[in-house]
Amino acid sequence: MQDKILTIAELRELSLQLLKKIPYLKMLVLFGSRATGNTNANSDWDFAVLCDEEKYNLYVQDHPLALFAIPGILGEIFKINSDNIDIIELNHCSELIAHFVARDGKVLYENQADEFEKFK
Repeated sequence: MQDKILTIAELRELSLQLLKKIPYLKMLVLFGSRATGNTNANSDWDFAVLCDEEKYNLYVQDHPLALFAIPGILGEIFKINSDNIDIIELNHCSELIAHFVARDGKVLYENQADEFEKFK
């Protein structure tokens, strides 16, 4: 699958479909070169997810590989090759990565309007 060039606005619009497939998702943030606009032919897609821990723990009882499915779901919805997608789980990432996400990230989905501000 050829990665489609999508604007942040298009990604935000498409992100509204995510809750049906990732019911425990609290926030999705694009970061890295795609968020800063410093892309090249080899640029991947860096996404940070923040999960509702309680909902996630319930969900994985029936779907034990739930986190591993996220790149495929994002690839399907955004029409990009899932092999080019990297996922960072904000619930369990290093402070350094969280800093870069907070500084450079572009929010694509929030289940509450101030979720990204609370994260920062």
